[in-house]
Amino acid sequence: MSSLEEPLGLGDLPKLSINRLGRFVSLGARRPPADDDDHSTGKYSSSSCNNGSHQMAFHHGSNSSYPWHPQCRQAADPSRDAVELRDLPRKVMWELPRFVKIVEVGPRDGLQNEKGNVPASVKIQLIHKLVGAGLSVVEATSFVSPKWVPQLADAEEVLKGIKQEPGVRYPVLTPNLRGFEAAIAAGAKEIAVFASASESFSRSNINCTIEESLARYRGVTAAAKKHGLSIRGYVSCVIACPVGGATDPAKVAYVAKELYTMGCSEISLGDTTGVGTPGVLLVLSAYAMPNPFVALSRFLDSSVVAMLQAVMSFVPVDKIAVHFHDTYGQALANILVSLQVSKATMGINIVDSSVSGLGGCPYAKGATGNVATEDVVYMLHGLGIETNVDLNKLMEAGDYISKHLGRPLGSKTATALRKLTA
Repeated sequence: MSSLEEPLGLGDLPKLSINRLGRFVSLGARRPPADDDDHSTGKYSSSSCNNGSHQMAFHHGSNSSYPWHPQCRQAADPSRDAVELRDLPRKVMWELPRFVKIVEVGPRDGLQNEKGNVPASVKIQLIHKLVGAGLSVVEATSFVSPKWVPQLADAEEVLKGIKQEPGVRYPVLTPNLRGFEAAIAAGAKEIAVFASASESFSRSNINCTIEESLARYRGVTAAAKKHGLSIRGYVSCVIACPVGGATDPAKVAYVAKELYTMGCSEISLGDTTGVGTPGVLLVLSAYAMPNPFVALSRFLDSSVVAMLQAVMSFVPVDKIAVHFHDTYGQALANILVSLQVSKATMGINIVDSSVSGLGGCPYAKGATGNVATEDVVYMLHGLGIETNVDLNKLMEAGDYISKHLGRPLGSKTATALRKLTA
């Protein structure tokens, strides 16, 4: 049995138990069953909305015309404290974190696949704008061979050109010891390593097996610890691989566990192809045959929750970050379910995103960009979750890089707000 196939005890993983009805019942906000409807009187029996000691009747024309009316009326009361209103989403949903740390990956992951040259001065200015918006972690660049990623051939110039602010992290990707040594020489204080949960993707992307990549990173992380550097780990293809199809959550858990054991302080889980969904339903694989009837046998378990539950069995939840691409428009939904993935404990509180939705994966055909940081911040602020990010300044950073690249804004939030203020 190979190390990738060793039993992880995943059969004992906690089951997904999102009881949506129960969540509404806890607020006294459940419609009575249709069988209790007295069409002749327009009334529901009071017992149909029995929630513990609360019994609520439904009477047409009364002030309580809906069972949830008292809650709505209370929420709309202008006398309520603003902080209480801000915290309301946490009472309606599972526990949400009060603060989410956003890791901005635009300057590296977002720009690495741009065909036209982006000058180092533009990258440096973009990083300064992002930090000025309040982002405390900005992935600066990658010390990778220019042969593979020409856009990042200026890694040393960019890192040395950044005016590093206190309290801000500027991790750089180092795929091997040679890249690590170059990063150290350029003044790196935090590095990142990158592994895949898909054997096929690992071979096609970094030309080695998963085990070979992990062995390589053990040397890099050992060197980083000797220099006192922090280490961030990335796991790609956590839901599916563009080459090999669906990814077993056990493989994701194994790779994440190995990176954590090496000393990675954060493990970022990347849905490289963007096929993940927040539920537990099986959906047809994006790589299935054209005829859907023929393809019925090729199902893809696209559940983000199942994957997260597997990883959380081996890596502490506060060490896990999520990294979603928005190929199927599921990124924000996936982030939301990640924040509340466990009822017993708070969910994930570290989210990767890219300003103006920059980025993608050159090895994953059709995989569009990362989720836009502006959209993530807008959603989190709407949930009453703090980020320390100034949305207006963040949009200015998005405007800056989008204009330089000569393309429309990749953020729906920024696009909508710009139209309102035009």
